[in-house]
Amino acid sequence: MAQEEPANSSKNEGAFLAFLSFGEMGVGLQKELLQAYQRLSRIWLERLQVEVALWTRLVSDCAASKSEAEFIKAYTDHLSRQFRMSAEDGRAIFSDYQEIARKIARPDTEDEHAIHDSGHEAEHDEVPESRITH
Repeated sequence: MAQEEPANSSKNEGAFLAFLSFGEMGVGLQKELLQAYQRLSRIWLERLQVEVALWTRLVSDCAASKSEAEFIKAYTDHLSRQFRMSAEDGRAIFSDYQEIARKIARPDTEDEHAIHDSGHEAEHDEVPESRITH
């Protein structure tokens, strides 16, 4: 006598396949996020190294100054560089968070994202490895 498969085995198989698909998507998302975090970590490490170099330069410029005017010039130059870098950092942080949010949101809205962001997609995908300009 042939055994009959339960009627809900087809539903169970479909649920299992959906679960596998969801798992693959999750692993892919984790891989993309890890790559983004690694790239951003390299960029911020470079930024930190530039910061150390600027402070070292300030100390040496201040120590080498022979008058108050030279000291003030060295200090104001340093401050203006710091302000520019802080503004760049703010823009970069905002851009980094946008990139991470886009990666997280993409699996749910991939088609909608492609429609709305088709003009800006190349802009986001080609983020330079280094942002340091000083």
